Amino acid sequence: MADRITAGILGLAIIVIFAFSAVLAVPAASAEQAGTFAGTWVASGQRQPFDFVEGRNVGTFNLAGNVSLKDEFGAIEDFWAECVGLSDSTAGSCVRCVWRSLKGEKAYSVLSGQPLKEGVKVTGEFVGGTGSLKGVVGTFSFTWDTTFFDSDRGMFTGHTEDLSGSYRIP
Repeated sequence: MADRITAGILGLAIIVIFAFSAVLAVPAASAEQAGTFAGTWVASGQRQPFDFVEGRNVGTFNLAGNVSLKDEFGAIEDFWAECVGLSDSTAGSCVRCVWRSLKGEKAYSVLSGQPLKEGVKVTGEFVGGTGSLKGVVGTFSFTWDTTFFDSDRGMFTGHTEDLSGSYRIP
């Protein structure tokens, strides 16, 4: 009888160990993260005019600068944002940006709005990312508070204090 009790306890122990190892082998699912953010962006860059239809101001440009957030965006507060685009005084702008964190995570966005000048509202859409921002989607907007354009050198500098938006990371 003692052998049956020992065998039963041993069998129960094996079942418990097997059950725990099966549970531990399942990778933990990461929870979706969502939130809102607000902050500032200071950017500068260069615009290269493009010869096009008379009376229509067209050119390519690149911008880069610091995005400083009051609220975290996927646990990140500071980014270096780089954008390239095509501006058209009639059709608006077509802009693609990448925000890079200090750790190298990236958030990709598409902007739409009018030319780079004071008082212009710009909207953006996050279309993906890398690292902890992989798959990020969301929207944001800002208005250029102050701008400076040196037409002789094609240099632009702009600042905004109303950068805000929302995001979701799967």
